[in-house]
Amino acid sequence: MCGIAGIINLHQKKENALSLEQMTKSLKHRGPDDEGYMLFTDRSELFFGDDSRVKTPNHIKTANNISFRVGFGFRQLKIIDLSEKSHQPLTDVSNNFWIIFNGELYNYKEIRHELEGLGHQFLSDSDTEVILNAYKEWGKNALDKFNGMFAFAILDTIKNTVFIARDRIGIKPLYFYKNETNFIFGSSVQSIIKSKLYQPEINWESLWQNFRFTTAQRPNTVFQDILALEPAHHLTINLNNNSFKKERYWEIPTQTQDFSLTEKQSKNLIEENLYKAVNYRLISDVNVGSYMSGGIDSSLISVIASKSKPDVKILTLGFENLKGFDEVEYAKETAKLHQLNHIIEHANAKEAYKDIEQAVIAYEEPYHVIAVNLMLAKMAKKNKTTVVLSGLGGDELFGGYDVYKKIALWEKLSKNKKLVSILPNVHQKIIKGKKIADCNTLGEYYSHYYTNFYDNEIENLFLDKKYNTNSTLENLYASNKNFSDTFEAMSFYNLTSYIGNHQMRALDATTMAHSIEGRFPLLDHNFIEASFKIPTKYKIKDNTQKYLLKEIAKKHLSKKVMEMPKKGLSTPLKSWIETDLKEFVFDTLNQLKNRNIFNTKAIKDIVKSNNETKIWQLVSTEIWLQNFIDK
Repeated sequence: MCGIAGIINLHQKKENALSLEQMTKSLKHRGPDDEGYMLFTDRSELFFGDDSRVKTPNHIKTANNISFRVGFGFRQLKIIDLSEKSHQPLTDVSNNFWIIFNGELYNYKEIRHELEGLGHQFLSDSDTEVILNAYKEWGKNALDKFNGMFAFAILDTIKNTVFIARDRIGIKPLYFYKNETNFIFGSSVQSIIKSKLYQPEINWESLWQNFRFTTAQRPNTVFQDILALEPAHHLTINLNNNSFKKERYWEIPTQTQDFSLTEKQSKNLIEENLYKAVNYRLISDVNVGSYMSGGIDSSLISVIASKSKPDVKILTLGFENLKGFDEVEYAKETAKLHQLNHIIEHANAKEAYKDIEQAVIAYEEPYHVIAVNLMLAKMAKKNKTTVVLSGLGGDELFGGYDVYKKIALWEKLSKNKKLVSILPNVHQKIIKGKKIADCNTLGEYYSHYYTNFYDNEIENLFLDKKYNTNSTLENLYASNKNFSDTFEAMSFYNLTSYIGNHQMRALDATTMAHSIEGRFPLLDHNFIEASFKIPTKYKIKDNTQKYLLKEIAKKHLSKKVMEMPKKGLSTPLKSWIETDLKEFVFDTLNQLKNRNIFNTKAIKDIVKSNNETKIWQLVSTEIWLQNFIDK
């Protein structure tokens, strides 16, 4: 787990070694253990930085007069191969290929064995070198073999290209900015800003999306001209003619349901892939832990992990003076049943207040809630747990959210509008006050369900700006997609928009803010492919959501845990806004009003509505403006 940064001089007009150094230093929280640089002109040369463990001949500060073609910067959080042999930027035995790599390759030992059989030599035990040699052997097709989370860049000095790739789900981030002179990329938006080759500006349409969907929809960001490389994509930059070629290498496997599978066969398929996914993510040369909120997904992951690694630390977060808001009692039940190494801590508003600014800086855009993930990462750091497992993905793949239960009603109403006048009004207004019958497509239905502000509300708030985002998600992600059924379509939207944009961005940002690596077994691409193969009838059966996953969990979890009402892990935002954070919210919103970029009356109306997520959206927007645009 690391931070990567790079500058490609498209016309060799600028000497950007200082820019590269500042970019890389801004990523120290992502990689506190090592620092390194490589500059390529007509040859490649390594440099060291202030925190480098490997001292190459020259410090990066001596490179300011070098007009380089390609510059790589790297910060390392050591997880696999703790020796200095894994130092990056890393080259192959020929010195013709160079790589900077952020993430983990879980099946690197199997791939290494195959590559050794083909004659490749290795100088380290790292997964980074496996990726580099795999690229040498198979080119872009190497990505088909990788099981992991990653964002990496490879300089091929033979073909004179830079190859950049991102993992299938988008767990690891990769942002870039391009103008006539430079192509700049990094693990964070901040790294690009720190180069001083880019001046931050608001992308108003993306900020509008942030208010609507709680995050800007990728590839766009809330920063004008800064884009994200999409999940499951690679980008090749030809240095001979400065051409760019972007391609997708994997798709979420819709229309792959195998209707011949029995329930038992389906259960066995999911269980086999689940155990393999968890055990892959226990591979580490440092301490491993697991988040366990108390719910089924995180509890199941934690129990399976503990069977292979009994000393794994199980981390549960609760909230002071708000007993019943969290799921701590259920977590205790599971920990006692399996004699887990269980650690419980309780958060409060005063502790959250200390980290509010840090959370917004980590997210790099406004956020509608106080980040519980940052508190969890802080807890993991305190307990010396460098790697943590998460149960994210179960609800999206197996229908755990409320939106899945209401699909059938939307289908009826969308096919027969006459039913609207027959059904009781309570059945029509099931999506945050929006009539379900008004949603003409599944994309609109999904969009309305995952809405914080509606377009008309944002229009009242934003001065002199107007966008229609009802079809945004459909146009971005599903314009050419076909689905076996609406349940499958909902899982697809959840993986692309909610997981890929919202959750992955948030979880990577908050874990790395404390130099913690998050791993997600239920987002293993083999597990996802197996899940989409399972017929929908085994995911929701007899009105039981996540039926098949629960059948697997029965052998590991108590009846009390299995029957617990779904809560989800979040902070008690409403309570905190009304008490400990009341003065802070008032002062911050006054600062926002004084900017004259939003409608003051609309801000007042939002405060009067007492809607905590809308209020916090405004609060975090002001903090974001202060830290990214003002500065």
